[in-house]
Amino acid sequence: MKRFLGIAAVLLGATVMGSGMAQAEEGCPILERLGDRVEGTVSPSACAFITKQTEFGAMLSDTPEAREARVRLYGTIFAADGTLAESGSAAPVAGRANIENNLRTLLGAFPTFRFTPVKIVVNGDAVFYEAANEAVIAGRTVRYPAVYRVVLKDGEVTQGRRYHDRTEWFRPLEKEALRELFAGVAVDCPRKGPAFTGPGLTAPVTDPGCHAAYLGRLSGAMTDVRLTADQSAAGPHTKFQEYRGTVRAKGRTIDFGLIVSTRPGLVRYYFDTLPLSYDDAETAALFTKLLTGAARPAR
Repeated sequence: MKRFLGIAAVLLGATVMGSGMAQAEEGCPILERLGDRVEGTVSPSACAFITKQTEFGAMLSDTPEAREARVRLYGTIFAADGTLAESGSAAPVAGRANIENNLRTLLGAFPTFRFTPVKIVVNGDAVFYEAANEAVIAGRTVRYPAVYRVVLKDGEVTQGRRYHDRTEWFRPLEKEALRELFAGVAVDCPRKGPAFTGPGLTAPVTDPGCHAAYLGRLSGAMTDVRLTADQSAAGPHTKFQEYRGTVRAKGRTIDFGLIVSTRPGLVRYYFDTLPLSYDDAETAALFTKLLTGAARPAR
């Protein structure tokens, strides 16, 4: 993990580079609506993805008909042989039909799931779509940030990855029993320094000692870390850097990834603490509880 800690230290002082606000190679109407939330040069392929992704995030799923319409739209975002992966542990879902079925399961568990775009940065065929997610789970509204990182070809996603902390899904179900990887790490953080935030934190923290403790807690949850830089995108104000590979956690080796986002005055980490806190059998039990106990659509 020392290698990652070194990378993070470099990123704390990194300068975000880019060339102007979002520009479209051709007409892209949604850019007017999203304004400065989009950075980079937006190709027709990226425009198609951003438009459909934003529409999908705002759709309702409160009836079987609405849910199926949403699933169909989501399917059109992906190539027929496209893949979709979580940020940790689970094998990628391969093929449009399987990706649609994956979404049906998700929307069946929480039909109120929706998101709004926060920041989108485009780098050629790679797009980082940062969003504010929310869903009602066990009667409680759960809000959590996410980054959807995609690689595009001819307007379709050939490789999609979701970076968010799935542990948040289980907070209303597990309550005090939920395993918190970063419990107490931001309790006493009075010093001022560069702000950072990430999974397990409810607000940015500025104490450099607490930042080191946070990264140390992450480092301590895994061994045999083999992460390398993957996709990246940088605009005039925001940079996203993805790291992918394998780590060993909870007695098994898993595929794992994280994204470091840097912008003026803030570093944000995106990764999934679920596979770092729960083994495969425990995770399966959590999902059984979620899928069988979640509220269903009205009809």
